[in-house]
Amino acid sequence: MNTLGTPIRAGLQRGAIEFRNSLQNPADLGYYVVGNIIFVIVILLNRNEMIDEIGMSVPRMIFPGVLAMILVFVAAYGLATVIATEREDGTLLRAKSLPGGMTGYVWGQIARTSLELAFSLGILIVAGTVLIAGLWEGGILSVASVLALSLIGLLACVPIGFVLGSVFKNPRSLGGWGFIVLGGLIWISGLFMPLIAMPEWVQALGQVFPLYWLGLGMRAAMLPDSAVAIELAGDWRVVETFAVLGVWAVVGLLLAPVLLRRMARRESGSAVEARRHAVMQKVG
Repeated sequence: MNTLGTPIRAGLQRGAIEFRNSLQNPADLGYYVVGNIIFVIVILLNRNEMIDEIGMSVPRMIFPGVLAMILVFVAAYGLATVIATEREDGTLLRAKSLPGGMTGYVWGQIARTSLELAFSLGILIVAGTVLIAGLWEGGILSVASVLALSLIGLLACVPIGFVLGSVFKNPRSLGGWGFIVLGGLIWISGLFMPLIAMPEWVQALGQVFPLYWLGLGMRAAMLPDSAVAIELAGDWRVVETFAVLGVWAVVGLLLAPVLLRRMARRESGSAVEARRHAVMQKVG
């Protein structure tokens, strides 16, 4: 007898296997490591630069935004790329044909993405702890807050990944327009530039999406109280942060299977074969 737990367990196992296999692939491993190393080099080169107005080093100020951006790219852009690729090669169509296949597929992607995120953030957090003085002056509470935000932020950003992966028909179009869309969301969310310095319409729009709240939560967890002066309303808004991210996470888990089912209904063996043929012609 099929139950909801069966496809979820199968999906979680599939996601873990896919991540393990990716660690054995030099190209995938390089994708995980190279981007993080670039951020580590930036931190290393700027470790003595100070922001005199708030008495804080540049690396410490930007580090919460770096963590938030990596999370967004893994949970949204990386996930969307996988979905677009597996839509093109027929993997999504095969999942559609299995009992509970779409539910298992969603949880498989969440598991794989979670492991990728843990791997990437682990590299950055270890490097930041070594190179940035005072990063964890909040003690265990700061560490716990970052871990909790990473988990809920992952689930909150997953809907963006599923939407992008559903909208773009192949990874090549996603690599262009999808990157622009996600870059725009990062800009209006104030991950690297305080939202208070932007026009009011940007401030209002930015607060709609989970990216702003994720960045705000990371800054609240890792920066001293004096840094709250550059935030909207001069407040960390911790309760609102977890509430908004929680709503996005719940909505995402409910809507993701629906979006993928609707996309899969438009898929057929002939459509997959036509896309493969078109790709081969371009390659040839």
